[in-house]
Amino acid sequence: MNKSKLNQLRGIVVALKANFFIVEINNKDVNSNMLESDLENQRLLCTRRSKLDYQGLFIDVGDKVYVESIDWQNKRGLISNLEPRRSLLNRPAVANVTLIVVCISVAEPLFDLEQTSRFLITAEDKNINIVLALTKIDLIGKEKLHSYIRRLKGWGYNPISISVKDMEGIDILLNRLRDTELSVLCGPSGVGKTSLINNLIPNLALPTSSVSKKLKRGINTTRHVELFSVGNGSLVADTPGFNRPEIKIDPLNFAFLLPELRDQLMKSTCKFRNCLHRDEPGCVINKDFERYSFYRENIEEIINSRPPFQVD
Repeated sequence: MNKSKLNQLRGIVVALKANFFIVEINNKDVNSNMLESDLENQRLLCTRRSKLDYQGLFIDVGDKVYVESIDWQNKRGLISNLEPRRSLLNRPAVANVTLIVVCISVAEPLFDLEQTSRFLITAEDKNINIVLALTKIDLIGKEKLHSYIRRLKGWGYNPISISVKDMEGIDILLNRLRDTELSVLCGPSGVGKTSLINNLIPNLALPTSSVSKKLKRGINTTRHVELFSVGNGSLVADTPGFNRPEIKIDPLNFAFLLPELRDQLMKSTCKFRNCLHRDEPGCVINKDFERYSFYRENIEEIINSRPPFQVD
């Protein structure tokens, strides 16, 4: 048996608890002489080598790491190194994400154009595949739901309609999650992200809460990021909700984060390359679309919040 291989295995950080890391071991690296069942889905409580601190290497949920000095009896280990990240979300902090699921409810709390657009834009800015999930569809009628779907298709998205109560759309979303390596569910508090994960993963039973009657918005029950298996070697992250993502984007890139604007710019070119699609001469953008007022207000906010904007 190769002792060094058993003492240094690959794994993925599935949660952070105080100053410790919960690492799930990848049993593909285990020596064939050891029964895979002994190590399948093993989670270790780990610390990190001090050399990683000296190198300025931070470890987040989703990072792929190497673990050594493993004590299987007490489920302890020491992180000795980590692999380069393919992506990193800042809020929530999750590494190596391959799919972002933006969860937006159609009721309790009500759908909000500004809020929904902010979540979508911050997701688009990461250049990671996006799925838009409309939750709590059992609280509205079919005609209203079809109106939302038509509206969002006009934005450039094909949403998945989900009802945890009626189990509608659960299998569709589960198949999408199993087709990718690491998904993140994000969205405002109270839209049902944790309830959705409880239905995607039977017997998980994460705590949930109802929408505040007084504040008319969700109450956050998820306090930290944690990864859960959805089968087929795929993981999904439940994340704390928040209600107004900040937009910190280069003004010249902002238009490309709205699909309905991006599609126009792919087909035509404005007269000036630094056109911000407001009232500039030679702008080719057809401004007759629902989210143009959102774009206009936020491009002004971005410009005013930055140092003097230099144009070529």
